[in-house]
Amino acid sequence: MKTLVLILQNAGRLLGVILLILGFLFWTHHSFDLIPLHTGMGVAFVALLWAMAAIGASAKVNPSLVIAAFLWGLLVLYFGMSMGRFLPGRAHEAIRVLHFLIGLSAIALLESLGARIKRRAAAVR
Repeated sequence: MKTLVLILQNAGRLLGVILLILGFLFWTHHSFDLIPLHTGMGVAFVALLWAMAAIGASAKVNPSLVIAAFLWGLLVLYFGMSMGRFLPGRAHEAIRVLHFLIGLSAIALLESLGARIKRRAAAVR
């Protein structure tokens, strides 16, 4: 289990960095043709988050963290897929900031789950 968690964490870290880089490219009005790639990678990241939450549930980590990760994944998907319809014009900058913070929080959740699963596995031994 520890190896799987490590693989998921590292895949999440890599995807997270790539998503952040792409997001900042869009923010600076570059590479808009890569938005479908960003979207697909965001969906893959949520799948990793949910896989980590499932492992966390089976490892009996705090259930509220597992539920939060699942619900946060839903928020990431909903917000990411529909953010283009929120506050058009100059006010859309607030939506971009919120999108960034939601994504950053998802990365933190994945990290937190991974750390707690590893601690729990070490304590069980």
